[in-house]
Amino acid sequence: MKKNSDTSKLLREIELNQSIPKIQVGSFSHLFKPSNMGVLVLFCLLLYVLFLPPVIGMGDDRSSAAIISGSNLYQLGEFTPKESMAYFEKNWGIREYYNDSYNAQITAQTPFINAAKRLDQAYTWDWLFDMRFYGAVILVFYLIGMYFLFETVTYGKRSKWAYVSVGLGVIIFGDTAYTAWINSFYTQALSFFLVIILGTSLILMGQEKLNDDLLIGCFFLSSLLLCLLNQQYALLGLFLGILGINLKYVNGRKSYRRICVGCGALLMLCSLVAFFIMPNGLTNLSAYHSMTRGVLMTADNPEQALKEFSINPQYAVLTGTSYYQAISPETMDGQVMKTEFFNKVNPTEVAIYYLANPGQLYEMLNRSVNSSFNIRPGWLGNYEKTQGYPPGAQTSFFTSWSYLKANYLPGNFGFIIIWMGLLIGVYVRFFRKGIIEKNGRNTLRFVGLMTWLFIGLWELYVAIITSGDTDTLGHLFIFSLTFDLISFVVLGKFIHWIEKQLRKVDWESRKQAFFNRNKDQNKDQGGYRL
Repeated sequence: MKKNSDTSKLLREIELNQSIPKIQVGSFSHLFKPSNMGVLVLFCLLLYVLFLPPVIGMGDDRSSAAIISGSNLYQLGEFTPKESMAYFEKNWGIREYYNDSYNAQITAQTPFINAAKRLDQAYTWDWLFDMRFYGAVILVFYLIGMYFLFETVTYGKRSKWAYVSVGLGVIIFGDTAYTAWINSFYTQALSFFLVIILGTSLILMGQEKLNDDLLIGCFFLSSLLLCLLNQQYALLGLFLGILGINLKYVNGRKSYRRICVGCGALLMLCSLVAFFIMPNGLTNLSAYHSMTRGVLMTADNPEQALKEFSINPQYAVLTGTSYYQAISPETMDGQVMKTEFFNKVNPTEVAIYYLANPGQLYEMLNRSVNSSFNIRPGWLGNYEKTQGYPPGAQTSFFTSWSYLKANYLPGNFGFIIIWMGLLIGVYVRFFRKGIIEKNGRNTLRFVGLMTWLFIGLWELYVAIITSGDTDTLGHLFIFSLTFDLISFVVLGKFIHWIEKQLRKVDWESRKQAFFNRNKDQNKDQGGYRL
């Protein structure tokens, strides 16, 4: 009887112990893993830069006016265009009634701005919109993208070396030249995290680090939002849709394959619809610069180049000029200029011209690459006017990477060709191995990097054919970002290689050999003492 009571008592103690939640050491180690710590550091850094005075943001060059109007917002102060570019505007007005302005535009940005407006109104209950609420919404997705990115480079690495890789990522992608765009209505605020999530979801799928359904959802959603930002991104959806359909070979589940095929087809359809429905944003100014600051400026014979567009060769006198300095505004807006010049210039013909003249294309690529390495436009300020900074002042806080990149990296397309050759040479073996072994996952690391490369080169080319060497900031931002993303992943692999080489070294034997050598030297020196 006593034995039975002891047994029942022991069982009750075991059940009680099992019911008490235990804190495991592993849970703490998971919290402090490199990717989590990197995200935490970035959160603290951006909290200081974007949300605490003096608040950092980007001046407004009026290129986002249609998005702002479509979101029912308006500018509070009576700023001149020059003042709007020189100062960051944190506060905006919210229209009480629906805005039916003819220039209102709805894009992939609109849901994010509307979410920020609801957060603002729920918190303040006034009719003022604080840009920091929009920045907070973007920040959430940016941190998700950075977590994905850190996970890709810490794959299979020991913690001390993984922290080095993550620290490098914080320096590059936490640079204020990048993060200041988060506090703005420019498309760069969204494309920043969308491009990161798009590529890292493919690489992580190949590494089998996260759930396939989660990653394929992130890939298609980020691809769709990127294509719906504006018309010039729209055609990327055709490439991304075809890529998404081919991802069905990664996982054998029927439901997964249906998702890939269905979402890929939907992405391609949305891409085509967006291309024909969304306004192209190309103006006479863009058409003028695509010729005078592009085709004509790089042509050996500008008159002959104009003949290929069926334009009067006398317009060669405009070579190298900008829209505002060439002819009087009345002439530029006149019917003659429209009929004889602007109606004969379109991106398709400019693109065909460059393909037929690769020397000119290469020269324009050189100019664009050089410009892309400086993602801080000199005409946009970072501070509010009330903060007392001079017009156009830009922050120097945490900008080491953007400074080094703009001033010391070779700014020519020849450097990009060498860089692409090294990239393909390092990673193509993984793709080849995956093809030989018929293992789709092994190809995804290479596919993810090549997707970034394709997007970057596509935007570089679009910038040239639509604007020459002027007003290319939006496209060159994407190219600069993809260059940094690919370089960061490659550097992460190089750090991992260094780790593996150091791990092979027998440090204990070398330590003993060093001490033994010192002992022998001391003995030799001792023999000569008096």
